[in-house]
Order: sequence, then structure tokens, then C-alpha cells
Amino acid sequence: MGGGSALRLLLLGCGVLSLGRILLRCGRAGDEPGPFTVITIRGAAPRHQEPEPPGRGGRGATAGAPGGRSPGSLQRYQDENENLGPPKTQQDVALQPWADGSRSLRSEAKRFLMYISTPQLPCSRALSQAGLQAFTDSTGGAWRVCLDHMPSVSLKLQQETCLVYTFSVVKRGFEFSQQMSEMRCQVHSFGLTPHKQTGLWDKGQVQHHQLWLDWHERRPTASLQRQRSASKRLNQIMEDFGHKKIDVLEADLASAEWKILESILVDGTVATVHQLILAIHLHWPGFGVGGSEAAVVRYWYSLLKALEARGFRLFYSFKDLKKPQLFLHKELFNASSSYTLSWVNTYWMY
Repeated sequence: MGGGSALRLLLLGCGVLSLGRILLRCGRAGDEPGPFTVITIRGAAPRHQEPEPPGRGGRGATAGAPGGRSPGSLQRYQDENENLGPPKTQQDVALQPWADGSRSLRSEAKRFLMYISTPQLPCSRALSQAGLQAFTDSTGGAWRVCLDHMPSVSLKLQQETCLVYTFSVVKRGFEFSQQMSEMRCQVHSFGLTPHKQTGLWDKGQVQHHQLWLDWHERRPTASLQRQRSASKRLNQIMEDFGHKKIDVLEADLASAEWKILESILVDGTVATVHQLILAIHLHWPGFGVGGSEAAVVRYWYSLLKALEARGFRLFYSFKDLKKPQLFLHKELFNASSSYTLSWVNTYWMY
């Protein structure tokens, strides 16, 4: 046998011996692990099954989650090193228990209408369409800003100004923007331009934007890019403008309010708002909301209770008698199809 063949056999033998030592070491209990790490993937513990909540597109689908399900309903997987605590920025909206064992529309509607008609916070001075007035005066119209809870100039940093957002998908008057600008607030108006054009735009007291408020991120498409306006979530809008807090947010979103309210509750943006004035529409479930009639009302109620859990207290409720008196397409419960609700965030930090 030549010298080259002997050398090859020697190297092969050394390789076999080394492999055998590695295999024996990996098979012994208590020895150090080999060069590979095994990660175990396991499903999270199953939760108690509730009836699927409404507020989901189609038959129980939610925009923005795989398969149309809400983030809270998705099965989670984790490895050994994952932090299993609740996410820092996501706060799921939990469904409230049913009003009673009947799970009927009547019992759910009774609880909901009582809730939106009962103020939780006193307010002695208010600003409305009629201007500064005593709170007991009911002729001021739908929206109210509670001046008891408006920060004075001394409470705010010098570089900060009173900041107001107003959203509308329907054409309406400009009284809110005008009144808030007279309060020396910086007003940003979004959506459709009000019926009457005033010098407010020219003077820079109100900045108007062809921008719509949405509850989920929409992928840019050619058709959307051709449109003159875009739609964004509230946190995206605030980030674009460099705003950290909103003193007053007023919105009439024409039945998109339920999904938008859910989105700012879940992502935590609602905590950046001091006073919230929101028109709600009850003649149908609303965009992206589905389920039985009783389940829809339970979903509405759960959103408002989640708002309360985050520190918001209702101080004014306006029932619009000029709108059709319909509740989920029915003339029931002496309810209007439209209410305007005003809250103060009691957790607010100036």
C-alpha cells in the first residue's frame, strides 16, 4: 500500500472515532448539550369560548387580523424565551356580560340606552354652538365642551397650545371650529369642508385637511393614490403632525364610529385625548359590525364600558329629535337614531 493510501485511511479512521465520541456525549444525560438548540412550539392554553362578538366584518370577521378574527381571538405560539405578559400598547376590548339571562334585544337595549342617557361627571360651565353658557341651558345644540376641565394657560407648557381635532364625513356647520379657535386653540379639521366657507381657513385659525379617519391601515392601491384624499388611523395622523395629545376631539363619522372607537381603544391612542365628543348612530349596526341585534347592542355597550375603564366619564348626552326615531331599523324604546355623547378623560395629565 502506498504512502498516500495509508494517510487517507488514517484520516478516515480519526474522523470515525471523533463522530463516535460526539454521538456518545449527546446521548448521555447530564452532559453539556450539543451544538444545536431545540425550540419547542406549543399552542397557548385554550380560553373559555364566548359567543363570537359582533363588530367583525362579514360573519364575524374583523379587518386587520388574519382570517378576519380579532387579535384577542387568535391562537398564540411562543418559544421558551418569549414574554407572556400583556402587550404594552394593545388593550383588548372585552365583551361585557349579557344584561340578563334572556340575551334579548330588549334587555340589551334598555341597559345601553340607560347608560348613554346618564351623565357620570358634573360640569357647571360649557361651551356650545350658543357660546359660553351655564351647563343647564339645553338650547346650545349637540356638542358640548366642559370648561371645568379645560386647562388654563398656566397649566400648559409655554410651547404647548390647546389642540383640537374635528372629523366629519358629512357636510355641516362650522360653529365648533369657530368656537374652539376663539378659545385660542389650534384647530385641525378633517374630511369634508363645512357648508359655509369663512375666513377661518385664510387666517390660519383652522387648518383643513382632505384626510379621513379610518380604523385600520389600508394598503396603497392605484385607485387610492388617484384620489385627492387619503385615510389613516388616528395614531398615524398624530404622528404625521407631531402631536402627542389632543385637548378636544370631536367627530361625526356616519356609522364608522364603532370600529374607529374600538381601534383607538385597542391601540391605546384614546389615552392621548382629553375630551371626546362623538356622534353615535343607532339605526343600523354600523360599518364592519355584524351579529344578532342583541349581540350588536352588547358590543356597543362593551365599547363604552371599555372607554369608562380607561378613565372617561360621560358629562353630556344629546338626543337628536330631528333624526328618524329608529333603533336597529325599528321604532322601539323611544330611541333616536342619533345621539351625541361628550366625555372627559379623568386620567388626563396636562
